[in-house]
Amino acid sequence: MTANAVQWRAPLALAALLLLLQAGGEPVREALRYERGAVLHGELWRLFTAHAVHLGWTHALLNTAGLLLCAALAPASLARLSWPRQALYLLALAGTVSLMLLLFSPHVGNYVGLSGVLYGLFACVLFAQARRGGRPEAAALLLLAAWVAWQWLAGPCAQEERWIGGRIVAQAHLYGLLGAAGFGAAMAFRARRPA
Repeated sequence: MTANAVQWRAPLALAALLLLLQAGGEPVREALRYERGAVLHGELWRLFTAHAVHLGWTHALLNTAGLLLCAALAPASLARLSWPRQALYLLALAGTVSLMLLLFSPHVGNYVGLSGVLYGLFACVLFAQARRGGRPEAAALLLLAAWVAWQWLAGPCAQEERWIGGRIVAQAHLYGLLGAAGFGAAMAFRARRPA
C-alpha cells in the first residue's frame, strides 16, 4: 500500500462512518448525540459519538467535505502519523470539545456534528504550515479565529442555520480552537524539553 493511501485511511474511514450513521436517521442521532443530562447520568460515549452524527444530510455532507478538505491540506502531517494515531487525535479533540461543552456551557442541552472538531483540525493544520513560513496559512488561521470570534459575539448566521436544519452551537467551534491551541502548546513544550 502506498504512503498516500495510508495517510488517507483514517479520514476516509471517518467520512464513511459519518455518512453511514447519517443513513441511520433520527434513531441513530438520538442514541449518539451529546445530551447533557444523559452524559451526567453516565452515558459517557456521547462525549465522542456526538461528533459523528448530524442534523441532516446537508450538515453531514458539509462536515464530511470539510474533513476531506482538511486532510487534503495536510498531506505532510498525515504522512507522519499512523492511522491509529490520527484516530487518537480525532478522539482527543472530540472529547475535549464535549468536555468543554459540559463544563463551560451548561445551557447547551444537546449537540451533534463534527464542526467543533473540524475547527480544531483546521487550526492545527494551518498553524503547522504557518510555523514553516506559510503566510497564506497564517492569514487563514487569523481569519478562522476571527470567524469563530464573530460567531461567539454576534451569534451564528440564521441563513446557515436554516441551511443545515438546526441551531449552530458556536461554543463548540470556539472549544475546537481552544482544544487545538492547548494540544499545540503541549506539543511545542514537549518538543523543547531536553531529552
